[in-house]
Amino acid sequence: MRRQRGSVFVYSLAVLVALIGVLAAVASTERVDVKAAANRKEKLKARMACMAAIQRFIAVEANDLLGGGATTTGGSSASTSTTAQQTGATTQQDSWALLGSNGDENVVVDDTSFRMQVLDACSFVNLSQLIPTAQIGPGTTITSTNAPWLVNMPLSQQQVDAFVDFTTSGPNATADGGKDAYYNGLTNPYKAKEAPLDTLDELLQIRYFNAAAIYQPNTNIVSTVTYTAGSSGQQPTIYDLVTPYSYSPNMQPGPLGQQQARTRIALPINAQNIAPYRTSGRFTAPGIAALQRLTPGMRLSQIVNAMPSIQDKRAILDFYTVYTGTKVSGLINLNTASQNVIASMPGMTPDIAQALVQQQQTGYTKLSDVLNVAGYTGNVLTQTIDHFCVQSSTFIVRVIGSCGSASVAMEATVDIISNKPRLIRIADVPFTDAIGRWNWNSTTSTETVLKEGS
Repeated sequence: MRRQRGSVFVYSLAVLVALIGVLAAVASTERVDVKAAANRKEKLKARMACMAAIQRFIAVEANDLLGGGATTTGGSSASTSTTAQQTGATTQQDSWALLGSNGDENVVVDDTSFRMQVLDACSFVNLSQLIPTAQIGPGTTITSTNAPWLVNMPLSQQQVDAFVDFTTSGPNATADGGKDAYYNGLTNPYKAKEAPLDTLDELLQIRYFNAAAIYQPNTNIVSTVTYTAGSSGQQPTIYDLVTPYSYSPNMQPGPLGQQQARTRIALPINAQNIAPYRTSGRFTAPGIAALQRLTPGMRLSQIVNAMPSIQDKRAILDFYTVYTGTKVSGLINLNTASQNVIASMPGMTPDIAQALVQQQQTGYTKLSDVLNVAGYTGNVLTQTIDHFCVQSSTFIVRVIGSCGSASVAMEATVDIISNKPRLIRIADVPFTDAIGRWNWNSTTSTETVLKEGS
């Protein structure tokens, strides 16, 4: 009987230990679930902080377009520059450019915070400019003759050829590229796009392109352009140089948000349609005569070169256009483009690229100001003036939102449509070290508290 009672005790003790183990496991699981829920909440709030930063830019830009000259709070206090208000030029002295102090300001909102930087999309090379306009035949090697801007990019010959094949029509592949015959043979087959890319991510669909090819310096390149290394000593990457989406207003100089549309030059100009040019008062008598000698299909650079005086050239650059519509895609803003972007242009020389960037300190209030830059004449002007502007309507907002231990990095594209900022695209960045990739300081030097934590 005593032995039986002992057995029952041992059995009960074993059951009790098992129950304690189960309870401990449940408690541990609950702790994990609670922590996971807290992490999800922090991640969501960090994402909301990113959205707050983007809305901050949109609000400032909307106010600027109304002529308000917005003022932000704290370390990034700024107002739209007088130059921008009077001329409509997009410069690095405007309030949009000073927002967030290029990622060096930490903005606190309750228990979240964000860092931000706004860039002019027209300070990058539009990917559409890299697509050759001439017909590329089968087996052709892409060179500076048939794709001058593309071969100036930090790409290998294989990447250059593959980009051409993927973005241009025709069934035949270039020497090192690949058309549908290649892409249809993949495990998950698809066709070459044969059109300009809509996002930078689409580069990953092209043969020989991967994340490293886009976001890391490429040492195996065909380009002969001398690029300037960044603060870390690294050469620029494709990500540093290009964008898939950029627009500039096709407008005359004038007060911000109130510019008049440029007049399209409809060629030929003859006795029947010369009157508006005569009455404008912008042209000299020899200039009026030169206008009547222009022939259909001439580019802006050709028209400028045909003008006999500086006054006539300035009139063409500032008030006239060969484009239709109120916006032009793919132009590069002289006020905001880096020396590397300008140096990548076909026909550009290193010394003139440096001189163009140095002029940014004074600023380009109108396109004709480029004629003031020493050496910007002749072949360099002819090959590059068609690609320049001084006004922009597309902006890139880079932001890192934080809450607790969670952090989210995002990049948004905002376009000005009907004189109002509109969010076009927003996406998480595809790399982990956003601070390093964007060349921000590891820590911020200023802090702005918009709302105290409760």
